[in-house]
Amino acid sequence: MGALVVVDARYLKGRPSGIGAYVHALLTRAPARAPDLRFEAWMPAAGPELPGVTKTVVSAGANSIPTVFWPRRLADVPEDAVFHATFNLLGFGMPRRAVTTVHDLMWVEQPTLCEGVTPATPFLAAFYRTGIQHALTASRRLIAISRATADSILRRHPELGPRLHVIHHGVEARFRPAASVDGVRRRLEPRVGSEPYLLVVGQNAPYKNHEAILRAFAAAELTGVRLVLLQRLYQTGRFGLGREPTLARLTRQLGISDRVTWLSGLDDDEVVALVQGALGLVQFSRFEGFGMPALEALACGTPVIASDIPPLVEVLGGAGLHAGLQGSELPALMKRLATEPGLRAELSAKSLERAQQFSWDRCAEEHLAVYREAAAG
Repeated sequence: MGALVVVDARYLKGRPSGIGAYVHALLTRAPARAPDLRFEAWMPAAGPELPGVTKTVVSAGANSIPTVFWPRRLADVPEDAVFHATFNLLGFGMPRRAVTTVHDLMWVEQPTLCEGVTPATPFLAAFYRTGIQHALTASRRLIAISRATADSILRRHPELGPRLHVIHHGVEARFRPAASVDGVRRRLEPRVGSEPYLLVVGQNAPYKNHEAILRAFAAAELTGVRLVLLQRLYQTGRFGLGREPTLARLTRQLGISDRVTWLSGLDDDEVVALVQGALGLVQFSRFEGFGMPALEALACGTPVIASDIPPLVEVLGGAGLHAGLQGSELPALMKRLATEPGLRAELSAKSLERAQQFSWDRCAEEHLAVYREAAAG
C-alpha cells in the first residue's frame, strides 16, 4: 500500500478564491496520476466529493488558531503520512513529512497591505508570522508558486534552497478566447451595459490597489469606456464599516460614478465571459504571490496591464504592459489599450502564446514528485 498524502483542502468552500482553485485543480488531477499514493483531504462539510480522495470533515476554519497551535486535535494524521499544508501555514506537531505551499510572504513583509490597519492587525500579523515561520523551518519540502516568492524566501533563509521547489499554477480550460466577442458582449449587456470596458478582478484588499486604478481611470478621460470591478468583498466588507464605501465615495469625488460598474456573485461561466469581453484586464497590485486574474486573461487572449512587481512580470513574461507603482504611467496605458486596436491585437496574440506555458496537469505532476520526495525523506 502506497504512502498516504493528506491535503489540507479547507479552502474548497463556496466563496471563490485563488487558493481554492489551486487545491481543486490539484485534487482533481493528482490521484488519477499516482496509483502508488493514497489521498485524503481535510475539507469543510460542504466540500466536494472527489474521485480517489477520502474526505475528512474539519470544522475549524483554515486560518484559525487551532490550525497553527493544536492541529492534531482537528483530525488524525498518521506520523508516516505526507501532510500538504496548502496555504502558507503549518501547525506545530504535524508529521515530519510535511510539504507547505507558500503563496507569498505578505503577512511577514507588509502585513498592513493584507487587510488594512485595524486594532486586530498586530495580532493577525503575529499569528500569520508564527505559522509561516514554522512552515519554513519545519517542512520537509516547500513549494513556492512563483520564482518571485521563492526569491523572497531565500533572501530570508538561503539555507532552504535544497528543500524549495517552484511550481507555477495552471489555468482552467474554460478560460479561452470567445468564439464571438460580439456575442459575449451582447450576453453581458444586462450586467455591464453596451459600452466597451476595462476589467478589474479581485477582492477589495489594500494590496490590490483599487484606489489607484480608479484614479488612473479618471485621469485617462476615456470617453465611452466603462470600468468594471468584480470584487468579492465590495458588498459587505470585513470589519463593520468595511472599505467598500470608501471606493464608492472616491468614484463620486472623481466624477466617474456613472462609468464604474461593481459586480459580485457571478458564476464561473459569467466570470469567463466577463474576461473574454473586456478590452483589457488591469491588475495593478502592490503585492502578489502569482497573479491568477492576469493568467486567466492571457488564456482568453485578453490584454493585460499590470504593475511592475516581480510576480506579475514573471507571469506575463513580456506578453502584457507594465506600469510602475507610482501610478504616473497607468492612465496613458489604459488610454492606449482602449483606443489602439492594433495594440490589443498584438497583445492578444502574445497572451495566448504565453498562456500555453502554464498547465494544471504539469502542476499536478510536479506536486506528485515533491510528495514522493517528502515520503522518501
